[in-house]
Amino acid sequence: MTQAEQAISLIVTSFNNERLIGQCLASASFCVERILVDSLSTDRTVEVARAAGARVFQRPWAGYVAQKQFALEQATQPWVLLLDSDEQATYALGQEIATTLATGATADGYRIHRMLYHLGHYFAGRLYPDWPIRLFRRDRAHIGGVDPHDRVEVAGRIARLDAPILHFSYADVADHVASINRLTSRAAQEATPGALTGVQMLTHPLWRFFNFYFLRGGIRGGGRGLYASMAAAFYVFLKYAKLYERRLASRRGR
Repeated sequence: MTQAEQAISLIVTSFNNERLIGQCLASASFCVERILVDSLSTDRTVEVARAAGARVFQRPWAGYVAQKQFALEQATQPWVLLLDSDEQATYALGQEIATTLATGATADGYRIHRMLYHLGHYFAGRLYPDWPIRLFRRDRAHIGGVDPHDRVEVAGRIARLDAPILHFSYADVADHVASINRLTSRAAQEATPGALTGVQMLTHPLWRFFNFYFLRGGIRGGGRGLYASMAAAFYVFLKYAKLYERRLASRRGR
């Protein structure tokens, strides 16, 4: 594979993330093109990104799937690496990607482990087995999924890389709660409440807690494991609570 065939475009979407966007872009210095699609930030995100050498496109927020698809459409290189603005590619990942492409990539897309950093700790075990497709051939992929859970869909063979992406998602617990509130509102908007929504508001969070705390090993993680399990359950509870609220409102409107 020639150097031109190994070239990578980085795509990132952002809104008001001046704290982390510079580190995100710098971590992918092995990409020959870095593209940021910004949702009209009011802080210094765009200024920091341009100083880091990114091509910046500004457009109103269109949803997770549509915004990332737009970013993908701006890429010009054969390969694309997708990062969120609160993520960083490790040095080991850059080296592994370079080696993989130089020796002749045998897959059209690669799953990469996202390692969450929160509460002063990297959650690297089974608690968050997060392996999204993040490196892929541009002409073989598009962004699919349902907001807020976008995903890269690749027409071809999928393999895995060993080195991780670091995910610095939440500044603190309050920021985590705000993120849960925002994401559950979007998830509830995309779903349809049904006759069992009230029951699911109880059963689904209980299952999520059991899954995280016992099956995934949160119980062995002390306070951090308990927190992660409770937060996962609270996300599900809040999603169904918002769906239940919509169901009650629709019944009152009849």
